[in-house]
Amino acid sequence: MASCSGGERPEQQPAESEFQKQLQMQLIKAKPGDVITIPEGVHAINRGLSLNVSGVTLRGLGMDKSILSFKDQVQGAEGLLVNASDFRIEDLAIEDTAGDALKINEGRNIVIRRVRTEWTNGPDEKNGAYGIYPVQAENVLLEDSVAIGASDAGLYVGQSRNVVVRNNRVEFNVAGIEIENTMHDEVYGNVTRNNTVCILLFNLTDLPKPRQITLVFGNEVLGNNTANYPAERTPVASVPAGSGIVINSNDRVEIFDNVITDNDTANIIISSYFATGYQG
Repeated sequence: MASCSGGERPEQQPAESEFQKQLQMQLIKAKPGDVITIPEGVHAINRGLSLNVSGVTLRGLGMDKSILSFKDQVQGAEGLLVNASDFRIEDLAIEDTAGDALKINEGRNIVIRRVRTEWTNGPDEKNGAYGIYPVQAENVLLEDSVAIGASDAGLYVGQSRNVVVRNNRVEFNVAGIEIENTMHDEVYGNVTRNNTVCILLFNLTDLPKPRQITLVFGNEVLGNNTANYPAERTPVASVPAGSGIVINSNDRVEIFDNVITDNDTANIIISSYFATGYQG
């Protein structure tokens, strides 16, 4: 299941290393305009990280070179939680978090580029729910990234506005890409395969329901037949394996110029909210 691109995996660094302490301190003491660099290596992180300062860039040397490994995480609901605007993260990986890998909450002007989130043990209901997870955000660009093994959605955008999700690769998640209660979003140029459902466009009744416009085009939706494996009582638990694009309780959606093939249940499904059996 590992997604490293052919070269040797960087050397593993020990937990509670000086690097972990240094990174935690950099995030705590960050100021607008700071660039925090993640060096090459597999850096063991056993506690969740957070950033609450706007205008910060977190940058590695490549998604298969600069790796934050949370395999032995003992504290924190996420790998990295960001409550800030004007945030950029690029060229690094976040692996094996206890919960969501990267969550960005209530930010504006967010760039997520060449970031890999992965659970290296493969599909498992015990994996974290979301890989890359901007929520209640505005002006989001999520591109050239990889999400593997999330027990809910690899790439999830919720309750947000003005979002572009493009040129990403998503595999072995329950939902490859999930767009939920979001306004003015474009999903294009992505390669999605071996998920349960490729692209899920969803409106939940207990969340704000803006008059959204969603464009889904130029994607490759290939063989998304992985068995459904999330915890019960989640909206995606009822989605049948072999689903290409699912539109659930959603309107003002345009789907065009995609390659959609080898999805065993249906390439495109339009369904009612009540079809999920989800009670909130």
